[in-house]
Amino acid sequence: MHSTTASTKVSILGREDIIVDHGVWGFYIVNDLLSNVPSSSYVLITDTNLYEQYVPPFEKAFIEMTAERKVQSRLLKYQVPPGETSKSRATKADIEDWLLSEERDPPCDTKSVIIALGGGVIGDMIGFVAATFKRGIRF
Repeated sequence: MHSTTASTKVSILGREDIIVDHGVWGFYIVNDLLSNVPSSSYVLITDTNLYEQYVPPFEKAFIEMTAERKVQSRLLKYQVPPGETSKSRATKADIEDWLLSEERDPPCDTKSVIIALGGGVIGDMIGFVAATFKRGIRF
């Protein structure tokens, strides 16, 4: 098992919502997702600038931890171009079409979980997709 005991939790407004640690993106986040937001499908969406640096270590941690826990979950990954131009109806439609595609086998549904990795554009766009996809999906 991968230890997360070195992480520091910072309390804001009475809740320990901020986690401070080196390398938190990999095993800590995967552990938190699998423990607190169980799903058979996780969808990681980011932009092309962040993909190569952050997705492979996350995917490695995800594969290791699901195998370790004997959890039957899949990790799907999607990239959008960086920048404000990605905040568009066309991008939203592309993402939703991809989520619903039969290539997903099965397609994503309201029990899936979307993970948005990025700043304002990704947070805004993917938050909107999550809120409206099949009348709401966990985000």
